[in-house]
Amino acid sequence: MVIRSLLLTLVLFAQSIGIAQSFAISSSNSPKRKKVSNQGKAAGGFAKSAPDSVPTSHTKDESASTQKLIDFLLQWKSEGLGGPEADTEVGFDMTNGIRGMYASRPFKKNEIVCKIPSDVALALTDPSTATGETMDVTDAALNFLGWYKNNEQARQMWSAYLDTLPTREAYFDPTPDFYSDDEIKQLEFPMIVKQAHERKERISELSQSENISFDELQFATWLVASRSFAIKISVDDSALVREGAVSTQETAIRVLLPYLDMINHSSDSANAELHLIDPEKDDAWFAIRAVRPIKKGKEITISYGSSGVETSLGLLMNYGFVPEENKFDSLLLSKASDDGIETLDGWSTTLEEDEAQLSHATGNMINVLKLRMKLKRAYSSD
Repeated sequence: MVIRSLLLTLVLFAQSIGIAQSFAISSSNSPKRKKVSNQGKAAGGFAKSAPDSVPTSHTKDESASTQKLIDFLLQWKSEGLGGPEADTEVGFDMTNGIRGMYASRPFKKNEIVCKIPSDVALALTDPSTATGETMDVTDAALNFLGWYKNNEQARQMWSAYLDTLPTREAYFDPTPDFYSDDEIKQLEFPMIVKQAHERKERISELSQSENISFDELQFATWLVASRSFAIKISVDDSALVREGAVSTQETAIRVLLPYLDMINHSSDSANAELHLIDPEKDDAWFAIRAVRPIKKGKEITISYGSSGVETSLGLLMNYGFVPEENKFDSLLLSKASDDGIETLDGWSTTLEEDEAQLSHATGNMINVLKLRMKLKRAYSSD
């Protein structure tokens, strides 16, 4: 089997061998513009704070697997990660243990924080067969298994990256398709109940037709949903265009971006964005660019979702968490129509009852209740 390795500027596939997110585009000749989930972390830490830094709130990830990934990416001329003067580092939040990316020095607005070449982006879609619609995450997961994880040659080549991906035992936040039927029912909001059942049905259908275990494909689907980036390319000249921009012919593809996919989400206060440099050249880059000044020691965050817009339903469905704050939920309630609940009276419980249940909830019911509470509070902000 030909193994897919993305060269985005040429849309080529190498013979060896990525919730959709927004990104911007620039040229090397233009100015260098450069589960957190808005959890409102305490400053914490013990180090003294300078004007251009914040108190230390994380411990550096010094695991062999992360260092192996950094070494691999540096061989491909990636910038801003690893080495004695790295601009960023992977670390663990001291309060909740969540892994994320942190600034090792201060950054100005529009400054590039770190970047990897398009050569190390892993394609999950074949552009020659792709359409204008983003491939379903389960179909992309099937490609991930066939092109990378279960292909011995590809597994060896990409092991530095694949070994850092979450497992069921580490960094795994179940999405609703992992819930029991009763837990899905208790989500109540019709849109996400429908999406959860449809994803489970699609996984079951594809696992049977492709002779793959349901559990393997379900977890691969979770990986793709929570870590891949959806982008669009112009069919005419293979130039990348910002998702949502007007274009006569566009093809949507999914990619996995090593190291960059460790960046966590913030619904209301992201300080960076995914950025593409020189898409028309052979040496295109995927980069993280600061959208506001970032102090040394601060966690770097982006906004997940298409064009950086994602409701709490989408975050739970694709990433497995519910943010504490999300300004887009009230917009969802106003446009949900038949897939929504128009008023608070449409719910089977009150906000106060959900709050009481949350105090002794366990497992998936914690996020079920958090979502119900989050949406109920959004009615008042509509």
